Amino acid sequence: MGWEIVPDERTFRVRWDDGKVAEYDWEPLRRACPCAYCSGEGAFAGNVNPDTKFSETQTTLKEVYAVGRYGLTPEWADGHDTGIYTFKLLRRAAGLD
Repeated sequence: MGWEIVPDERTFRVRWDDGKVAEYDWEPLRRACPCAYCSGEGAFAGNVNPDTKFSETQTTLKEVYAVGRYGLTPEWADGHDTGIYTFKLLRRAAGLD
């Protein structure tokens, strides 16, 4: 598996081990952040909803880090880096599973 940030297209591209390729636009990827602050946790609602307005900085992908053998964590230009996107979540979002 490999991945790359494509700044000119504002996309994040993943090449899966099965040969499939998925592309994720930056804003929807940020909007889908699964961290407790963004999506909520337990009885607490998250701070991101369909009406949330993001700045260009908040939706500019700087780096992506592997998290163990199960996921990826994007680092956004505003410093947000607490969302762990599991491989299962990413494949499902791309319609691959």
